[in-house]
Amino acid sequence: MQLIWLRSDLRQHDNTALAAAAARGPTVAVYLLSPQQWQEHDDAPCKVDFWLRNLSELSDSLGKLNIPLLIRTAGHWHQAPAQLLKLCRELKVEAVHVNEEYGIHESRRDAAVAEVLKAEGIEFHSYLDQLLFQPGTVLTRTGTYFQVFSQFRKVCYERLHRSVPALVKTPGKQAAQAIHSDPVPAAIKGFETPSEALIALWPAGEQEARRRLDTFADAQIDYYQSERDFPAKPGTSQL
Repeated sequence: MQLIWLRSDLRQHDNTALAAAAARGPTVAVYLLSPQQWQEHDDAPCKVDFWLRNLSELSDSLGKLNIPLLIRTAGHWHQAPAQLLKLCRELKVEAVHVNEEYGIHESRRDAAVAEVLKAEGIEFHSYLDQLLFQPGTVLTRTGTYFQVFSQFRKVCYERLHRSVPALVKTPGKQAAQAIHSDPVPAAIKGFETPSEALIALWPAGEQEARRRLDTFADAQIDYYQSERDFPAKPGTSQL
């Protein structure tokens, strides 16, 4: 049994950790609700609402692959190790898979989870997924960090010219499991549901995200440099 722990990677397509988990065996997904942590990070109610609506969309798409999405609560991230260990024991999970996150609190959270799981003989795998290059790998010839952005950009462009990262294949449908997805809450206490007008500005789901990306790449990217600083114009991707 494999467990993918979803965080800011609420998507089915081109998801490195999800593909890696599904390739190794029957897979279950989990998402941790962490309202205390979100409040400490001053996350806006409309942001939390957007996450919940995306979770609901993702639960449906994963369900078509027979991958259940479980919802657990770890109010603060220091509770994440205990919650995930408990779930791993319940499901007899052999390995947990995550896509790397790089904030200081996120890094400490993941290190604590990995330590607790490994002490129980449960593997913890993290993957480069949301960046083009592993942090700390784009360096000068002397092995130090760039001080000038244009030089840093030039090296990045050269690497991408040689090899653009490939899309990760979407997992296939797995055998049905005797585990059912949890309902995704419509709201979280402490985060007021935003107005319908605000919700309408940010439709949930991968299909809308891909539509916006295609629209930006096809029509607006040529005007990005001149229009990006004008809020009344669609000068950015709005992803």
